[in-house]
Amino acid sequence: MPGLVQNLRYGLRLLRKSPVFTMVAVITLALGIGANTAIFTVIYAALIKPLPYPNPDQLVMVWSKVQGDRNVIAAGDYLDWKRQNTAFQDLNAWTGSTFNLATPERPQQVEAQLTTPGFYTMMGVKFAMGRDFSQEEGQPGKDREVVLVNRLWERLGARRDIVGQQIRLNSEPYTVVGVLAPGPTDRLSTELVAPLAFKPEQINHDYHWLLVMGRLKPGVTRKQAQADMDLVTARMAKDHPSSNTGWGASVEDLKDDFVPQEEIRNLWLLMGAVGFVLLIACANVANLLLAKGTARQREVAVRSSLGATRARVFAQFLTESLTLSGLGSIAGILLALSMLKVLLAMMPPFTLPSEADVRINLPVP
Repeated sequence: MPGLVQNLRYGLRLLRKSPVFTMVAVITLALGIGANTAIFTVIYAALIKPLPYPNPDQLVMVWSKVQGDRNVIAAGDYLDWKRQNTAFQDLNAWTGSTFNLATPERPQQVEAQLTTPGFYTMMGVKFAMGRDFSQEEGQPGKDREVVLVNRLWERLGARRDIVGQQIRLNSEPYTVVGVLAPGPTDRLSTELVAPLAFKPEQINHDYHWLLVMGRLKPGVTRKQAQADMDLVTARMAKDHPSSNTGWGASVEDLKDDFVPQEEIRNLWLLMGAVGFVLLIACANVANLLLAKGTARQREVAVRSSLGATRARVFAQFLTESLTLSGLGSIAGILLALSMLKVLLAMMPPFTLPSEADVRINLPVP
């Protein structure tokens, strides 16, 4: 340990004596490390990091499929899937909507989501206050409840007593039954959630307008769930030949299911490009170190004549290189923070999955 401290002090002293060399090397490393850290941070958050839900591998999207292409789902199909499947703990549907929210200042139009009761419970989304919708609240006439996304709750004054209070949506009173915890839902355009209650005229097999998510039963694989849904959709095609002939279902992992394949490919191509930048930076710094080492041949000869072993000389040079790389890494991470802000600002809204919490953390560097 004393030898390491001595080598470190000596290395820092040499780097201070060569400010131009040190600055060029550190900046070169910082550019390579910073670019790689920024891009990998996005890739890790969007494509690698597990979804922030309990047992995320059980969560799947279930799509209607016709002629090999996936499609949204008809309400009648969804209800039949829910009744007839044997692979899922639960299936829930949702769709988008808008509401006019009455506020003391002026009415606001807010993006909303209509979900079948139990949707957030199935996913494992946490509530800051209150609860998910009950089953009876998914019936027409009993669907005047609302769950607030956390950022809307904060915009409305962050009242701790808001659960049980009424707000007016489309000039009608809705009772607040819950407030979602901060997290992925705050990164969506949705600001509030209301129950999805199917009216009789909406229950048919012709009009496709719903998205459906399910949670697999423990031990059931996606392949087994697909086989189960193939049986269900084949049975439905016999029961409703005019609307369901040729239609099937596609069971897909929730993770990255809404990220276009072209976007995934572009992110990995970008990672490869900045990887080459890092290789070039390392090669340039290596050449600088070799050139500096050549200039220090007399120093090495003097130290060897005074009794320094090859191991001791090697340790000194290694410590200096590690010190230089450490300085470059610190500068690179600081640069990555700025690059990441620019990168996210340039991305169109909602490009990344809502679960992508893009921040530099321990696994990234």
